[in-house]
Amino acid sequence: MVTPEKVSPAAAAAAAEAGSVRLPEELHLTLVVVAFAVAALVFLAALSWSKSATPFVLRCYIITIIVFGTLLVVSSSYGTEQIAPVVGLFGTIAGYILGRSDNKSTAAPDAAT
Repeated sequence: MVTPEKVSPAAAAAAAEAGSVRLPEELHLTLVVVAFAVAALVFLAALSWSKSATPFVLRCYIITIIVFGTLLVVSSSYGTEQIAPVVGLFGTIAGYILGRSDNKSTAAPDAAT
């Protein structure tokens, strides 16, 4: 039979906080990433304010959100077990958005022949 090990309250609190923002430096880094993300999205909105939203503009928004979302996850002090699937998901979404082809004219049959 295994007997449980006694743990001090400070050690238990430190173990319970695994995966959260623990250090002031990590909190500052997360806030800087959020501030840059908001600034980038405001800049994109200012650029596209006078024009209508084209698919290119929407792709720029999506890529910006994906990049800053990935940076936010990485900067918020999660371990590699939590970061790897999220980065993989963001990469898959970015690849899908950038790889989509809107060229529908190649599928049309040639009427001249």
